[in-house]
Amino acid sequence: MRPGGIYALNLRSGLLRFLCLVTNGTQRHQEIPVLRDHIEKQNKGNNSSQKHLYVYDKAVTDFVWWDRQKRHANYMISMLKENSIATLVESIPFDSRHEINTGVEAYSVYENKGIKFNVVDYRDPETGKLHRFVTTLPMTINPGTIAMLYFKRWTIEKTFNNTKTRCSSF
Repeated sequence: MRPGGIYALNLRSGLLRFLCLVTNGTQRHQEIPVLRDHIEKQNKGNNSSQKHLYVYDKAVTDFVWWDRQKRHANYMISMLKENSIATLVESIPFDSRHEINTGVEAYSVYENKGIKFNVVDYRDPETGKLHRFVTTLPMTINPGTIAMLYFKRWTIEKTFNNTKTRCSSF
């Protein structure tokens, strides 16, 4: 694994792959602009039938930019920033009795700067902590699936950390 890089994990196959370099060892760039540049380059040569889901930290939530990415089949899930200014537009109906939606308290459409996005209010049944996930995925996706995918991010982080530890010990 290259240090200073951004990596992707394919949740279907478990394949870890290098996406782009944030630092060349001497000069470090901001991670989000580097990721955005990578996605923009990918869009130019992209097969439009291939979809990408970016599950990322709060720094990635630029609603205007992600709204444009939907036409390239690029979607994101993140945590909603505590200071996000958004207006509730409508609630999205979901099956609260379905097992996948356990812990989901609300599924709603919000708006910021004329851009609409979905928010899942999820209360962790074990800890009681409320999490608010933001996504550009279509509202047909179960809100519990969105929460589960975000929590999968921690599995991904653990995979990255384990890989870095193993690679650095060689």
